[in-house]
Amino acid sequence: MALYRMAFRGIPLLLLMAAPIVTTRALDAAGNVPKTQRDVAMWVLREGGRVRLDSGPEYIGDPFELPVGELHVTGVDMHGTVTDPKELAPLAGLADVRELLLPARMWSPVSDVKAPYSDEVFDFFAGLKKLERLQVGLTTLAWLDLWDAGLQRIAVLSQLKDLRIEGSTMKDPKSLAPLVNLETLDLNDTYITDQTMTALAGMKHLRRLTMVGTLVTDEGVKYLQDLTDLEVLNLYGVKITDEGVQYLRKLTRLKELNLLGAQISDASAAILAQFKDLRELNLYRSRLTNAGLAKLQELPRLELLDLRYTGVNSAGVEAMRAARPDCKVAFVSNAPRALVARSSERPRGAGLKAIAAWVESAGGEARVSDGAIQSISLARIPFTDAQVSYLRGLTSLERLNLEATDVSDAGLEFLSRLTKLRELNLSFTSVSDRGLESLGGLVHLRRLALSGVRVEGPGFAKLSRLSELQELDLTSTSVTDEALKEIAQLGALEKLSLSNSDITDAGLDYLAKLPKLSALDLRGTDVTDAGLEKLAHIASLSELNLSHCRFTDKGLAHLQALQHLERLRMFRTKIDDAGAAELAKIKSLRAIHLDYTKMSDKGIEMLKTLPQLEELSLDSTDVGDHGAELLASIPTLKSLDLYHTLVSDHGYQQIRQALPQCQIFWDKDSALTSRRKL
Repeated sequence: MALYRMAFRGIPLLLLMAAPIVTTRALDAAGNVPKTQRDVAMWVLREGGRVRLDSGPEYIGDPFELPVGELHVTGVDMHGTVTDPKELAPLAGLADVRELLLPARMWSPVSDVKAPYSDEVFDFFAGLKKLERLQVGLTTLAWLDLWDAGLQRIAVLSQLKDLRIEGSTMKDPKSLAPLVNLETLDLNDTYITDQTMTALAGMKHLRRLTMVGTLVTDEGVKYLQDLTDLEVLNLYGVKITDEGVQYLRKLTRLKELNLLGAQISDASAAILAQFKDLRELNLYRSRLTNAGLAKLQELPRLELLDLRYTGVNSAGVEAMRAARPDCKVAFVSNAPRALVARSSERPRGAGLKAIAAWVESAGGEARVSDGAIQSISLARIPFTDAQVSYLRGLTSLERLNLEATDVSDAGLEFLSRLTKLRELNLSFTSVSDRGLESLGGLVHLRRLALSGVRVEGPGFAKLSRLSELQELDLTSTSVTDEALKEIAQLGALEKLSLSNSDITDAGLDYLAKLPKLSALDLRGTDVTDAGLEKLAHIASLSELNLSHCRFTDKGLAHLQALQHLERLRMFRTKIDDAGAAELAKIKSLRAIHLDYTKMSDKGIEMLKTLPQLEELSLDSTDVGDHGAELLASIPTLKSLDLYHTLVSDHGYQQIRQALPQCQIFWDKDSALTSRRKL
């Protein structure tokens, strides 16, 4: 087969046969292997590989390019060949070889199959005392069947400078620890753990390290802290946090650093700013905000910065580009914008009229009363942290709306003096937990909106002094149960939105400590029957949104304990007629929304017993004309949604005549199959 390949490349078959020939198998029937370096070189070429000689830097793929006389092979490239591990025995005789490039499929011909002799093949390389570079090629397989048992056989090659073994499995630090002279190490997609990382601590000459997609955490990263020669470090996908970045503090020679997906925040920015030789920095999907980005302006040689899907906004990016015009910044803005031009950077004067005029020129609103600006709205306007500084003197300001502006933690520092604020909207800004500390002194706040910001929980400990806070909106944030523990200290809280957050059933225990909580929005959270049992302890609840949650009819039984519950929303839940029987026991209910549930006429028969029912929404349920007849007998109804139900014109007219005071939402064609259950 090898002879055929060579002939196909235009080499006369007779000439090939005239050359010194050894079998294309590494071991013939007698167990002999090629003896001279020329023999080995010819074997490599016949297999379809290439060789490099000490006479030149280029690889040779044609046997007729081999020089006459004695030769010394310094490099072997077997990429593209189909070679069994056992056939590599001839390579053991290459005393001068410095570089081996081997195909990955040699160890794993197909997925989940380990080739014979996969471990023993490394014995052929153990005697190559001049070998400096060993690379296993890339593969489309999820991993290679290349394990510690094989790699430990080359531990004697302490002179190695470059090693690539992507997709292998190394759990034992002994596989790498002896290779203390490595300068380049590629462990991408390798199964290594924090324990494996102990082996890297002694590699003081390491200049390039890539660990894409590994299972390493902060605990493993700490073993890199003394590798001060590192210039390239790729931690793409590694579970590193601000704590892990602390271990990189001494790596001041770094030129390229990839932290894609790292859960780091502005707390790491000061350390990153110390890497003055940094050329490329990838912070894709990190939690960096404008405040942290401002510190990166100190990097004098930065050429490429990836800030896509971080907490940074357009204002922060523009400031970075102005400070470092030679740096290419990758950024995607998804913030909504009003159709107005960016305002001038600063007001024309320090007086109230000048500031009010400046706000309005930006497309905002400023309301003046009793000689003071009491309300400002700059929602969805490109307003920056620097511009917020001009508001810090408005000590009479009571309402401030900065929704979807370019404000970040840095801008919040200027708000700390506005102690008369009663309402503050920071939704869809770049505010994070760190920024909440600046709000801790706004003790008269009654309404705080943080929808869509990058808070999780730790920052709420700084808000314990907000004893007058009545409404808190955390919709579409990543707040966790940790946040609820702190929020439970806000004793005046009446309305709380946790919609589409990361809270769980366990965290709901904390909310029972809020004596005045009357409205709770848990839409789109992972609340189950166990969570409903905990909600039963919040006796003050009058309004509850459980839409898109995972509870069942059985869980609804717990809500009977809520004697003041008046409004209940349960869109797209698993509730059916059995659940209606449980709801009918909550006699205080005035409004129920059951859109996109399995409610039918049988369920309506249960609900009609509610003595105070005024509002009922049944969009896209299975209610029909019999249900309409039952609904017509509920004299208290004032609002009824029957869109996309099975109610006919006859049923609609029956309700309309019986309840003339009731507003009915219904359309005959909405019952069509093509329009239901959308």
